[in-house]
Amino acid sequence: MIVRFVLETPLCRGDAVYLVGLSRSLQATSRKSVVTNAHAALNIAPADSPRYRATNMEVIELTADHHLTRGIPIRTISHVLNKFISGANGPNLLINGIRRKMPLVRILEVELYPRLLSKARSFGLSDKWVQTLVKKDPIRRQVLRIKGCLAGSTAEDVLEQGDMILAINEEPITCFGDIEDACHALDQCDESDGKLKMTIFRQGHEIELLVGTDVRDGNGTTRVINWCGCIVQDPHPAVRALGFLPEEGHGVYVSRWSHGSPANRYGLYALQWIVEINGKPTPHLDAFVEVTKDIDDGEFIRVKTVHLTGKPRVLTLKQDLHYWPMWEVRRNPNTTMWQCERIKALDRGIPRTPF
Repeated sequence: MIVRFVLETPLCRGDAVYLVGLSRSLQATSRKSVVTNAHAALNIAPADSPRYRATNMEVIELTADHHLTRGIPIRTISHVLNKFISGANGPNLLINGIRRKMPLVRILEVELYPRLLSKARSFGLSDKWVQTLVKKDPIRRQVLRIKGCLAGSTAEDVLEQGDMILAINEEPITCFGDIEDACHALDQCDESDGKLKMTIFRQGHEIELLVGTDVRDGNGTTRVINWCGCIVQDPHPAVRALGFLPEEGHGVYVSRWSHGSPANRYGLYALQWIVEINGKPTPHLDAFVEVTKDIDDGEFIRVKTVHLTGKPRVLTLKQDLHYWPMWEVRRNPNTTMWQCERIKALDRGIPRTPF
């Protein structure tokens, strides 16, 4: 649920606000709070295993009763919300019995972090650009720097780690919202080629680049396959955020495995891609199914994998279709229901029933 309210001016440090939410016992509560930082850059360290984490996001820090609380500014979701209201241009999905168009969101698939201008000057950023950025945003006094590009993104081959983004289409850039606005502006232009004209500061030099953007529908993972007790799928964005995809093929990523399964016994663990089965390439899930569905119960299978670190490995495992049948779970785009279907199993395999 989204509560609609009108805020005439953006929040600033020292503003008094009311924090409304739920307590640990799920009781509605409110308390008076004070804004301590209206533009705090959220910094969440990567986990040991790739999983979702918010990036390129500013939060509002509040202090109430000596407790620190963070909130997300409404502008973070306003672009997507406006697309719902004005009519989205994405695929139709059935939600709560109503078929709606889902919005397509254009993004620059890079991870950014702010750098104070005082620090950026020590890297050689000119006084002219420092003054330009301060004039644009006298509160933040920062420049955005690239931490990394998502593997497989259109920006991957153009931008480099450590680049400072100074301007887009000759407009100074000082915060994550400026990047979102520039991407949103591309959708408003009928003649747009999906590229941003960026001014970058790299290794002491100012350069102009045309950087492509990507369009995402937000569906996330829509298909997983259980094979020999391991779960394989297309790599989700948290995997791509690590900046590496195998050249041999990256459509069959092992995300989990089950204890006692052939995958467990023979060492086919998570955090790696299956790129070959018995010498046959498996660049995507369809190819993986075609190769594995003809392998009988009890056969030994040679599997070539590539780890997240880029290290290749070859192992052999024995298929057990009696206790570990091959099946897939797929989301139906028309009904938004998940369906489970058997691919290969013995007589005691799982039935073809949706859930």
